Amino acid sequence: MRSRGTLFWGSLFLTLLLLLPIIGVVQFLSAQRARQERVRQANAAASSVTVEPGAQLTATVLVVVQQEDPGFVLVRLDAPAAALTLCPLPGSLQVDAPAGTTTLADCTMSAGPARAARLLGNTVGQAPDFYLAATPACLTGLWEQDTAARLDTSALLDAETRKARGLDGDPVVEFTAANAAETLAELSRGQNGPTAARLRAAVWSALLRQNSAQLPGLIRGLRSASARTLTDLRAQDLNGLEQGMEYLSTSPSLTVSVTVPPVTSCPGEEWQLTDEGAGELLALLQ
Repeated sequence: MRSRGTLFWGSLFLTLLLLLPIIGVVQFLSAQRARQERVRQANAAASSVTVEPGAQLTATVLVVVQQEDPGFVLVRLDAPAAALTLCPLPGSLQVDAPAGTTTLADCTMSAGPARAARLLGNTVGQAPDFYLAATPACLTGLWEQDTAARLDTSALLDAETRKARGLDGDPVVEFTAANAAETLAELSRGQNGPTAARLRAAVWSALLRQNSAQLPGLIRGLRSASARTLTDLRAQDLNGLEQGMEYLSTSPSLTVSVTVPPVTSCPGEEWQLTDEGAGELLALLQ
């Protein structure tokens, strides 16, 4: 019995002598793996970047002012660049059509704003992402009451025109969103198509730049005014634009600018994009 007991305990000792190092190695490797996982998770948390809603949005909208002589402004929202760019287009601008050429205004009046946006795309190589047509009253109604802005007309009107408008002493015009259409009509009186279009973009630019906190509200206003607009903007598109405008409204580096593509005159008081102008417009649409 004594020899069997000695043999048992000897065998147990040898077994433990073999197993304990293996158990120690397994525990060591498990601890190392757990530590590496904690380090990986910590590094991932430290390197993750939270992207604000709307911060990556880029979109172009052809805005059509529905009136006797329709007005056109291409609006580009570029959230990554913190920029809003307005590109004025005269209604008498020629665009390519299946039967030859027509103008933006004639196309809108006969076939609607969707057709005008499509023909503009045919002319320069890419159409706007969306179109929006509304009356001046609808567009100015998107702003809060008593929204005001100031516009320096010295680079927009020549000295003779400024004198005729009573602006020879002080070229700065003060206006509100409510009377912006009347102000624009007075400034544009007697001007050719490109100049009138540039004035429209300048008035809009002044409102946007000097009242940037209201940018998200403009999209909410469009949603409320959907029954009075013609557009291909869907609910999810408006949500995306609202997020983009929200991001821009809080961006300290926001820039609001006007880009005027060069045009050349054609018979019948119509205008045509130069090659350079078509290139500039295409760059905005891309």
